Amino acid sequence: MKEKLFVSTDNIFADLGLKNPEELRARSDLMSEVVSIIRNSGLSQKEIADMLGISAPKVSALMTGKINDFSNDTLVHYLTLLGCNVEIRVIPQRRLSRSTKRGKLHVKRPATVRRRLKTKM
Repeated sequence: MKEKLFVSTDNIFADLGLKNPEELRARSDLMSEVVSIIRNSGLSQKEIADMLGISAPKVSALMTGKINDFSNDTLVHYLTLLGCNVEIRVIPQRRLSRSTKRGKLHVKRPATVRRRLKTKM
């Protein structure tokens, strides 16, 4: 019996055929940043809940990766409340027409975080 091989992209959400995979990937990256900051803070979930203005169960949902419970806007807001500067850049295409391809959404994570995550794998 031959094994089927599937060549994966760098986006699991696209591999799974989900709608709006780039937005989901961006949300996942934002959530990962929030969770990393919270874990490294040493603060309790109650203290984090007070900082973010949410309930402790909502912090628990965040920490366990309940991605559908949080929008990109909410996660960006949490990052600012946790002391991060968040930069959003818009790079327009040269010319808009009917054949213009859809733009991309990407979260650029700090190099120190990427390095730290690679060593844990």
